[in-house]
Amino acid sequence: MFKSFEEKLAVIFIAFIVVFSFGSIIIPDKGFSAVENRVLEQRPTLTPATYIEGRFEKKAETYVNDQFVLRSFFVKCKTALDLTIGKLNSGGVYKSGSGYLIDEIEIPSAKNKKVITDSLKSFSRNYPHIKSYFLIAPTVGNIMKHKLPLSVKLKDQNAYMDQMFKDISNAGITPIDVREEFMANKNSVQLYYHTDHHWTTTGAYIAFNKAKETMSIDNKLQYKKLPVRNDFRGTLASKSGFPDVTEDTMEIYVPDKPEEELQSVIFFSEDRMKTTSYYQFDNLDKKDAYTVFGGWNHPYYTIKTPTNSTEKLLLVKDSYANCFIPFLTQGYREIVVVDPRYFFGSLDEIIKREGITQTLFLYNANTLANDESLSMMLTQ
Repeated sequence: MFKSFEEKLAVIFIAFIVVFSFGSIIIPDKGFSAVENRVLEQRPTLTPATYIEGRFEKKAETYVNDQFVLRSFFVKCKTALDLTIGKLNSGGVYKSGSGYLIDEIEIPSAKNKKVITDSLKSFSRNYPHIKSYFLIAPTVGNIMKHKLPLSVKLKDQNAYMDQMFKDISNAGITPIDVREEFMANKNSVQLYYHTDHHWTTTGAYIAFNKAKETMSIDNKLQYKKLPVRNDFRGTLASKSGFPDVTEDTMEIYVPDKPEEELQSVIFFSEDRMKTTSYYQFDNLDKKDAYTVFGGWNHPYYTIKTPTNSTEKLLLVKDSYANCFIPFLTQGYREIVVVDPRYFFGSLDEIIKREGITQTLFLYNANTLANDESLSMMLTQ
């Protein structure tokens, strides 16, 4: 029937496309990848705004990649092949001799840097009465790069951060740079998880103390560590597939004198629920145990604390802020937390309605490098 190998190959290729396309249609979308330990993109909604701004096209491309039939199988196959041929890098992650899994450093394009800077200038210009700060957290590849084999050369995150802090300052926003504190503590405490891309609660606390000094936050509490899980394997373990990784101990920080802590109430508007706990301990038994810190990424929620302060903080953040937030609460009457990746409301409306007096932007350097949601939100 088919006269040549090329014809047979073409038929097989077409059949492959048809089968996988049909499978993608009839198989329900997955919300979470246990293999990669991350939330998967869901089917985007096409609206005039998302089309004009380019958000629909980008989300649609990510959606197709994330929901591809047998995606987990192919991810496992690629990881196995990388390990078999002795690659130092698996899935964009390097394994160091000390047990740290270190992901690639992301550098923003000149275009993206300009877009971010311009949007921050616009925000500062529109709200001159609000004192604004920007904390960019260095990633593990910056602080712990000395743990990598000499043959591995990561990109220069410091040069990128230096320029970003300069641009942020020129935009009228006060930068908060924690690199000096992290470098001073990198060999004495664990700043990052061995298997996850987030900083530890200890890293977050060191960063908070720098923010506390810069922002004049009134939090006089002393804290102690409380272990909550001893076998945590995070996103980098799942992403790389490296065997025999160093499992982490997850810790939360609790006040030395609990009776001195002011009780906060957290309001999740999308779920119409409230709680007095910063932690969702049920999530410790789940694959993505980092969600013990506040749960999944919420687009918008409010924290109210009966402090003497009249300050109201707008916290614009990525997931690095999740274990940082409990330290902030004692210094603010109200904190409005917004994650631009999932928030599609009006920031201006929130600022005016809640009477915001300060803003803190908190991002890790890798997320900020590729982020487009922040600038879109600030320029709406």
